[in-house]
Amino acid sequence: MEKRKQNKIFFSEEQRFSESPMKWALPAIFMVSVGPLAYGMYQQFVLGKPWGDNPTSNLVLMLIFGFVAVFIGVLWIAFLKSRLEVTVDAEGIHYRFPLFIRKIRSIEKEQIARYEVRKYSPLMEYGGWGYKKPQGYYRRKNGIAVNVKGNIGLQLYLANGKKILIGTQRPEAMKRAMKRLMDENEQLDD
Repeated sequence: MEKRKQNKIFFSEEQRFSESPMKWALPAIFMVSVGPLAYGMYQQFVLGKPWGDNPTSNLVLMLIFGFVAVFIGVLWIAFLKSRLEVTVDAEGIHYRFPLFIRKIRSIEKEQIARYEVRKYSPLMEYGGWGYKKPQGYYRRKNGIAVNVKGNIGLQLYLANGKKILIGTQRPEAMKRAMKRLMDENEQLDD
């Protein structure tokens, strides 16, 4: 994560898509999209039979295959490299999703009206996993979500009325860290 004033860290977690069951989705998409093109190239180049009812030239077929293979390959690599970084320290909650959120975003204790670690439905509430901005009725109602896998997250209700859900694979550790963050800052106010 980027440099910040160093505070005692109460919680730190890094989650990767490469560790989630979704890691099998892109190879399947790759095979479904590149497989037929590879077969068409084999049929047209090796067997010498034009592929399809309205066959294209060898050059166009190679260009289409190359474009699709490179595009899906780049998506696959980005997917495997992406990660969610979350830290809770004495200042607040800090998160980053490098492919989508390059700079660390921080939420200070004073901004939090309330919080809960809860079970949620990634598909029904946010439209899936990743960095989900409020769009459409459900996501606008539910706020922002940053999640990689699973269905448990830290739900933050901010003083300005906004909501943010940050996925976690360590709910008990997150609860302890949030309690410590909120209690420690209250003790400092006394």
